[in-house]
Amino acid sequence: MGTDRSTQAMRIFEQVADLPPPQRRATLDHLCAGDPALRALVEAMLAADERADEPFSGNAARWSAALGSDAADEAPAAPAGRTLGPWRITGELGRGGMGAVHAVQRDDGAYTQRAALKLIRSAADSPAARERFLRERQLLAQLQHPHIATLLDGGFTTDGDPYFVMEYVDGQPIDAWCDARRLGLRERIALFGQVLDAVSHAHRNLVVHRDLKPSNLLVDAQGQVKLLDFGIAKPLEGADATATNDRALTFEYASPEQLHAGPITTATDLWQLGIVLHRLLSGAHPFGLGRDTPLPRQLQLLEREPEPLTRAAAQADAETAGLRDGLSPAALAKQLRGALSNVVQGCLRRDPTQRYASADALADDLQRWLQDRPLRITPPSRATAARLWLRRNRGPAAAAAAVGLAILAGSGVALWQAREARAQATIAEQQRNEAQRQFAAARASLQFLTDTLAAAAPENALDTEVSVRQLLDHARATLDRRGAVDPQVKQPVQRLLGELYHSLGDLKTAAALFAAGFEGVAPRSREEAESLAREMATHSGVLHGLERGEESLAAAERAAAWYRLDAEGDAVAQVKALVVLGSGHAAVADYPVAEKQWQAAIALAKPMPSPPRDDVIEAYQLLGGLLNLTGEYARALKVLDEGLAFADAHGVPPDSLRRVSLLRNKGEALGHNGDFAAAESTIRAAIALQEKAVGSRGTTTSLLYGALGTALNNLGRYKQALAALEHADALAVESRGAPLDAAINLSNLASVYESAGDYAKAVELFERSLVRLEEARDSGEAQAMRWGLERNYARGLGQAGRFTEAAAIFDRLRAKALADEGADSFAYAFILWQQVVLAKRMGDAGRGSPLLAEARARLGKLAPAAHPVFAHALRAEAEFARVRGDLAAAETAQRDALARLSATGGTDTAIAQAELAAILAGGGKRDEAQALLRQALPVLREAVLPQELHRAAAEKLASQLGV
Repeated sequence: MGTDRSTQAMRIFEQVADLPPPQRRATLDHLCAGDPALRALVEAMLAADERADEPFSGNAARWSAALGSDAADEAPAAPAGRTLGPWRITGELGRGGMGAVHAVQRDDGAYTQRAALKLIRSAADSPAARERFLRERQLLAQLQHPHIATLLDGGFTTDGDPYFVMEYVDGQPIDAWCDARRLGLRERIALFGQVLDAVSHAHRNLVVHRDLKPSNLLVDAQGQVKLLDFGIAKPLEGADATATNDRALTFEYASPEQLHAGPITTATDLWQLGIVLHRLLSGAHPFGLGRDTPLPRQLQLLEREPEPLTRAAAQADAETAGLRDGLSPAALAKQLRGALSNVVQGCLRRDPTQRYASADALADDLQRWLQDRPLRITPPSRATAARLWLRRNRGPAAAAAAVGLAILAGSGVALWQAREARAQATIAEQQRNEAQRQFAAARASLQFLTDTLAAAAPENALDTEVSVRQLLDHARATLDRRGAVDPQVKQPVQRLLGELYHSLGDLKTAAALFAAGFEGVAPRSREEAESLAREMATHSGVLHGLERGEESLAAAERAAAWYRLDAEGDAVAQVKALVVLGSGHAAVADYPVAEKQWQAAIALAKPMPSPPRDDVIEAYQLLGGLLNLTGEYARALKVLDEGLAFADAHGVPPDSLRRVSLLRNKGEALGHNGDFAAAESTIRAAIALQEKAVGSRGTTTSLLYGALGTALNNLGRYKQALAALEHADALAVESRGAPLDAAINLSNLASVYESAGDYAKAVELFERSLVRLEEARDSGEAQAMRWGLERNYARGLGQAGRFTEAAAIFDRLRAKALADEGADSFAYAFILWQQVVLAKRMGDAGRGSPLLAEARARLGKLAPAAHPVFAHALRAEAEFARVRGDLAAAETAQRDALARLSATGGTDTAIAQAELAAILAGGGKRDEAQALLRQALPVLREAVLPQELHRAAAEKLASQLGV
């Protein structure tokens, strides 16, 4: 039954329900003239209304029956103990119109796992319902996100009924979870941000949920949101946006287009998000609906305008308001007034085109509210813009005031000096000219500051929001229009603006300002030299970021010379000079010299009672990152642990941003040393610090999520790795990161697709990575990174079966590693290992066995004995023995490999089990091979794609063995 039809029937019902029978019949004759089906529907509703149990006051089953629904025809619950595939039902979690959700346990002995199984209800098993059920399963399979419940398995019962299994979420609805903890508004909005991340991911995959409500947004004990129930979700791709069929909905959260059979788009989810947010903040439904509201009344109320957020809060009872961090109704209404009310209103506009354009746009405005920034949905008043600017820029505002006072004071001194100069008729002409110059410079500085700060006044702004970027752009334009200005006035301002543009990430503008600001500049005192050196060090970093290596080194050398000017015996100045020199040499990929400079800075600082803390921490993190880059992972870990200990010893707070790069580099070192679990936890700690301090965007955050994706890939958690790396790539695009960063992100993403088994996609991403690297071909760093990216590309080609191309690249890279770094280097050993992997993939034992022997010898000098690479070397040994027909030797080596890998579990263990099963099956040990496959296949099916080489081989063997 179409929703428009039911709405028409309900409206007629409301008009006639209270009329006397004769008048009712006459009215029905008039309103339903020529439409017997409509009249029959209204009469069914009237009959239900006349029953003693009052169906409109809560008997939803009888009301649904009156409408012709089958919701009352519930099938009996599936019995506990019933087995579906590898899953055993232990109870029922809930049921809906299409099916029941059961608690299940893994029952095949592979491992213990609790999950939720959704089984279609037999009474609802129409072709349309089955199509919807299967569509939900398919949608879940394509949505891999930390805040979306993960699909684990799916299949058909012996009766042919479809089911699917998803992760079990032990949580509460988001509104109940927030109320139970009496969370304040900021905490609720931060939690709601996880919901928006999940919805945005679904929208990017062209999926509209259509049923967003608190009961589908569960929060677990760790405060992680999980989006559930895509039962009425709809793919946008390939669908007719104007189609009006399949209008399943929950009335309490239904959008106007759902109620009136309009086109369903992502705007539908934005409406529902607005209702959820309204309830989270005010405790009330924006249309006054509740679970017990009769259905006709729901439809009436949904046609009205939503109640403003502040009014709902003001009308809340004391208990409801108090659940929001102890606020009173009046205090709650006051906090919701303005920005937050505008955000909710931006979701609940009846015209879909007038709502927020996307979940990302809604998330951006909520993030802006958290940061005391003006919203984009509704421009603030001038007074509000000024107030918000001052609130979020207390430091810069105070600094600007201090600068103003300093210039005023300086101007006063200059004016006094000028008056004195004029008063003394006997003063020399040169002194008079100098006084006049000082007077003019002071006036020019004061006027420039006045003009710049005037841009911050809302009445002078180009827009109602005065952002830091607008302020800087106005200041730069004002400076450029001045024409001939004394360099002593203009250049310090140019350098200041250069630093500010650098902090905003606009490196090109910063570099141009620094270049102008330093032209012809020379320090006239020790104090001025130190100040200029600090600014020049920033300039060197900007040039490095732009991949202008030679210029970066020249700037670093100039900064170091200024640090050392008249500073003989000053150890602090020497440390600063060494750190910036190391950075300059790293910019041209002169890594040996960079390493020596940073080591010297650290050694010089260690005995100092008051070392330059931030500079020394920078030296530690840069040195650790360099050692990771050059493959000295054990040394890198040691250096980075020393850096963290130095930070602890010198009072760096636990939540300081100074720790972020140290932790990120340590996480990468842990991963390279084979401790993947510790790598993940360390990188997550760095992400938590970064996002707490500066939010969830920017180049640094992109690099952190890239490192997290690599750690998760190493752990075999490919779906999570893909989510992390896609997030890193999106942040890199948003922040317009350098080509090097983009190349690394693409290569990392390709590695995960390779691990998951999508080899064609992996090769495509590796090739895109090399294209981005080519954009930075003049950079020394780019040349240093090319070796690693080409190595990854060759590995991907080998996995894709393009053996000749892969072998040629590996041969070239091996020769280069031998010539550049020697046979004892990690680079040479790692290429040997990749050639072993390629020979294993090709089944070429003749070439692979000698390569394996040499690789083991080389890696034995470079990596700890517990490193996973040695377990994988045993797997390669077993494969080469199997190819030669020596199944006994193959079994011995493979069992040894499995014993080493079993301690960590996961995908690598499952792969080793499947490989051992193949060896055993070849030797006639059928029963043990079957048992191993039963353990391995569920893990592989959950972790990797069907075409992944190891899974494909295991599936084929299972078919042969009847598993």
